[in-house]
Amino acid sequence: MTTTSPDFPSQRTALTVPAPRRPERDAVLVVVGTDVHSFDRLLDWAERWSAGSGVPCVMQYGSSAPRQAPGSDAFFDHETLNERLRQAAVVVCHGGPATITEARRAGHKPIVVPRDPTLHEHVDDHQQRFAARMGSLGMVELCRTEAEFRAALDAAVAEPTRLRISGSEAGAAATAAALRVGAIADGLIKRTPRPAPSDQVTVLFIGGWGRSGSTLTDRILGQAPDVCAVGEVTHIWERALRDNERCGCGSAFADCPFWAKVGDLAFGGWDKLDLDAAMALKHRVDRMRFVLRMSLPFFLNRRKRDLRAYGELHRRIYRAVADVSGASVVVDSSKHASLAFALRHARGIDLRVLHLIRDGRAVAYSWSREVRRPEIVGAEVFMPQYSTVKSGVLWSVHNALFHVLGWVRTPTLRLRYEDVVARPVDGLRRIRAFAGLGPGGAECLTQPADGLPVARLETTHTVAGNPMRFTNGELELRLDAAWRGKLAPRKRRILSVMTWFGRARYGYLDWRRK
Repeated sequence: MTTTSPDFPSQRTALTVPAPRRPERDAVLVVVGTDVHSFDRLLDWAERWSAGSGVPCVMQYGSSAPRQAPGSDAFFDHETLNERLRQAAVVVCHGGPATITEARRAGHKPIVVPRDPTLHEHVDDHQQRFAARMGSLGMVELCRTEAEFRAALDAAVAEPTRLRISGSEAGAAATAAALRVGAIADGLIKRTPRPAPSDQVTVLFIGGWGRSGSTLTDRILGQAPDVCAVGEVTHIWERALRDNERCGCGSAFADCPFWAKVGDLAFGGWDKLDLDAAMALKHRVDRMRFVLRMSLPFFLNRRKRDLRAYGELHRRIYRAVADVSGASVVVDSSKHASLAFALRHARGIDLRVLHLIRDGRAVAYSWSREVRRPEIVGAEVFMPQYSTVKSGVLWSVHNALFHVLGWVRTPTLRLRYEDVVARPVDGLRRIRAFAGLGPGGAECLTQPADGLPVARLETTHTVAGNPMRFTNGELELRLDAAWRGKLAPRKRRILSVMTWFGRARYGYLDWRRK
């Protein structure tokens, strides 16, 4: 069975099911991809518009509620999708890069409604940012509200050629995209030799579920001269290179001298990197649905080229960071299990994983709070929020995956965030020893006998992370226990049950007595 990235619906495994009813020719085609999150909002908009206009809609509804329009189905195989695209008068889709590419290849300028993570339609806001960029370039018809969506469809039906692309233009675009992806794969795999020992780099990867203290740990580690902490490198493609968000130093990424030097060393300048191809490569490899298979030997045989290419991109960045900073160890606090599993296959990276854990109830409370993202200038954008149940599930799943990473012999050190905050000098000593560093590195910490520990934080060049990455100066390391008083009793009981096994394993059942 072939399984692919969620935004490549044309490659979805074809199951043996009864053939769907054939749709009317020149209907509106709605495609939501194969993401595990439902996208009922878009499908409801399309159904209401279809009912009012009398124009039929064919829907690929994925994990959303089934739709009864003729020709609709949860997923289309390659042949069926191509036929639907050829028949469609107008294509409507979510903000997945590959879905948009396939629509344009078939001669359509698609109407795009990006998934919204605040409505639990995706794990993050990358579709919104990608669709905004495509819309600004005139490559898609971007719609954010139902009113915009209805207006775009009305205009498309009134003027059928308005959202069509000529065959030559569509073919040229598809060829150019294929050449870009092929160029980066060939350049990194076919003609790039195995890294020499001098090109290898030690990477301390902080893994776990979000809001578990990774940013603070990253900042403390990064105060030592032999360590360079660069935040969440997993977001460098979209948030830093594409959206030019602020570095931890306060400058826009493109204006940061540190990252300019890193780009020069790694690629001869960031402008020499094919960002579209790099993001497509990430999309094919760095996905949660691939994590368990990446732990199996035969998966490497099937994805070897992409895994090697993706690992080489990161190795170049890490190596350049180490050279520019003069550090022996680079700290990446990305947390994502999918990236950690991908990096374990990379050549030239000495990967060490710090599995950082925090009480699941505290984490869930933190995810329920509204937190603004200060790295975005000129707009008020907030980090995603998750429900009690979803937070409990994700906490359990992500922590379990880092146990699997240890089982496949990736060096892993497991620490509780609460212990690091209570005894930061001891925690720092253990982490540095695990990373192969000598004693020291705790000069930024003071721990008085009758008071709270204090960390003196200086600016670090982090590409993404919790807003506290912009905090400098003296910071009291006080454990945030607000959840004990502010988390609703019912939610607390639910989380206590959902996370019981993990909390028992990590020693949280006795936390009050410690």
